[in-house]
Formats: sequence, C-alpha cells, structure tokens
Amino acid sequence: MSSKSALSDNAQSVELGLDDCQLDRFAAVANQLADAAGQVIRQYFRKSFEILDKEDLSPVTIADQAAEEAMVRIIQENFPSHAIYGEEKGWRCKEKVADYVWVLDPIDGTKSFITGKPLFGTLIALLYQGKPI
Repeated sequence: MSSKSALSDNAQSVELGLDDCQLDRFAAVANQLADAAGQVIRQYFRKSFEILDKEDLSPVTIADQAAEEAMVRIIQENFPSHAIYGEEKGWRCKEKVADYVWVLDPIDGTKSFITGKPLFGTLIALLYQGKPI
C-alpha cells in the first residue's frame, strides 16, 4: 500500500517531515492495534460481564480495558518513545510531552456494546507534534 494515495496527503506528510516509509510503518502498527482490539472485543461481545462506572459515570467494561491494554502493549513494543492517551487509562508516557501521541478508544459506543448491538467501533489516531497523521 502506498502512503501517498492511501494514508495521507503527500503535502501534509512532507510539511510534517515524515516520509512514506514512516507513514507505512505507522499504518501497519495501527492495523495491528485494530486487529488486537477486535480479537479481545469479540471474546466479550454478547456475553455476560461486569459493567463498571468511570468517574464521569460513563460505563466501562473488561472488554474496553483489556482491548486498550492489548493495544498499548503493541505500541510500546514498536514505539517505546511514543506517548499514549487511552480512553480508559489516560496519559501514558515517561515524559510530560512527546512528539508522537497515540489516541485510543478501544470501544467507542460502549453502551451499544453492552446491549449487544453492533453499533460500536475502535478508534485509533496518531498525532505528530499535535497534528493528526
């Protein structure tokens, strides 16, 4: 797959100082994240599990938490210097700032997931110096 046509506007990637090989590697890891999250989530879909409330009183399940952990492991293996902001666990980074930040929501649509409706998805974004790539 070519980054120029499939992943990003070439002008934007040049402006950010990123080359096609970097973008292809980021996309490959993002695909691994999606696959890992899906593998975890399928184990819990339409099954009985405990539902907890987060501080904001929105629901969270073991599927949310386990899927995020699976995604985080892959990022840490591939890009140990990158920061991660996950819907379930918040900011993870050795530093207070990072050039690259992965933003993860393992189950966007948790209420639908809980009720067994297939109206949810996994959201994955990568920011470079605050700009999505």
